[in-house]
Amino acid sequence: MNRRSASKAPSKPTRLFTQKDEIDLLNSLLNSTGNPICGGDFSEAQINDKIRRLKQKYHKQARSKSSIKTPHDREAYELARKIWGPKKTRISSPTPLDDAKKRGSESRVNWSSYPFLMRQVSRAFSGSYEVYKQGLGGLGEDVLKGFDEKWIELEKEEAALEARRAQLFHNQLKSIVEASGRNL
Repeated sequence: MNRRSASKAPSKPTRLFTQKDEIDLLNSLLNSTGNPICGGDFSEAQINDKIRRLKQKYHKQARSKSSIKTPHDREAYELARKIWGPKKTRISSPTPLDDAKKRGSESRVNWSSYPFLMRQVSRAFSGSYEVYKQGLGGLGEDVLKGFDEKWIELEKEEAALEARRAQLFHNQLKSIVEASGRNL
């Protein structure tokens, strides 16, 4: 076998989450009100991405039950239906979030008043954005304003750091140009 054909052979993607990890993650989402807990050594981004993909897979399976082919698919589908299915809630006992929903505080929040907070929420929690937003809605305007202001400050600090990086890069390039001019 030559090198050219070996490099063009399609590689099978490695599976990061096992089937057991998927079930554990879904159970964790169903049974907890906090962050999902997963048995493997996964980053927050990997877990969020997996949750997003599991949700997409659930919605696909809900539209076409024929895509449920294995016992694992069936178990994952049943758990996901309890989490994301129509008119389902994953929290059986009343919580502060439920109380906030009853008062309608989430629906009264003008989310456009908190653009920095909402941008970060949409980036970090794309798979569970609406659930997170509901939780934020129960915190009150003052808390939301405080979070938005903290995100503004952090973005200012990041911009200042980026400007310092750009200045350092500029100085490096300038030194390279000056040094190469002397060597001509």
